[in-house]
This record gives sequence, structure tokens and C-alpha cells, in this order.
Amino acid sequence: MTDSLPRSDRPLRSDATRNRAALIDAAARLFAERGFDVPMAEIAAEAGVGRTTLLRNFPTRMELASAIFEQSMGSMRALAARQTGEPGDFTALFDMKLSLYVRNAGLSQAVQKERGESDSFQNERREIADLLLTAARPAIDAGLMRPDVTAEAFMVLQQAMAGAITPGPTPEDRAERARLFRALILDGLMLA
Repeated sequence: MTDSLPRSDRPLRSDATRNRAALIDAAARLFAERGFDVPMAEIAAEAGVGRTTLLRNFPTRMELASAIFEQSMGSMRALAARQTGEPGDFTALFDMKLSLYVRNAGLSQAVQKERGESDSFQNERREIADLLLTAARPAIDAGLMRPDVTAEAFMVLQQAMAGAITPGPTPEDRAERARLFRALILDGLMLA
């Protein structure tokens, strides 16, 4: 009996799944520490796999970057799905987005440069804006946040966040920029 699923739609073997996850984790760590130009061979070595395994999973650096970006999007979606309608939901989601920029600054710049203003990039940015607005509603309803915030404001917020944090040359510098950015934004949004 032949398998009717196309090869690309078949589930990965468990070792292939582990290798793929190890590559994504290693790349995220090395990109954060040393920038987006870290050699692919070093990513493979850090993941404990051969270069062939790396190239089979991620033929280009941008495909690897996109996988890390998608993993970050998945983390944001998962946090938003776990939120229970508390006034602190916005701050938790906002802090996660800040931490992703601190950790993945070079990666964020590379993905944005590659995808530009493509529909998929704009859709992802819109999705995050909608998640932030949904997370903000409990604080708005409780009178803790400005009632005039919109999804469009959160679109602009993401652009400002990228511009403020990603130029930092080190994770420590980006963390300090994120701390200042957070204070300024929350001072402007929160009423209490």
C-alpha cells in the first residue's frame, strides 16, 4: 500500500523533529549572541548535527530565520490563548513582544528586510496588533488603560518597538532600550 500523502505533508520522524528543534534553538541562541551572520556550520555544530542535516531542514539562512520567527509568533499566540481576561494580560503580552525583540533583534531586522512590506508580514503585524488589543480590553474596561487605543495604534507601536530596540549592539543594550521603551509606553497608555 502506498502512502497517499505528498512527501512534504508527511509527519517528521522523531529524530528529524528533534534535529529541527535543535537547529532552531541553536540558531536563535547564536543569532542573539553573535548576530545574524553567524556561520551556518557553527549553527549545525551547536545543534549537534551535521551541515547536511542543517541544509536539508533549512536550505537558506532566511528559511531558518523564518522558522525562528514563526516559533516566536506561536509563543505569542499561545500566551494570548492562555490569558483569562485579567487587567494584566496586556502587560504580559507586551513584555513577551519586548523580550522577543531583545533576544532576536538581528533576526527581526533580517526577516523584516526580506519580507519587506509583504502581505504575510503585514498580516502577522496585524495579528499581533489584534492580540495586543484583545489583551488590553480588560485593562481598558477596568479604567486602567486609555479607552482610545486601537489596533492601528498597536501597529505603530510595533514599528516603534523595532526602531527603538533592534539597533542595540548587544543583548544587554537592547534590554536597557526595552526597559526605557516599556516605561515610556506604559506611562502613556496606563491611567492608574
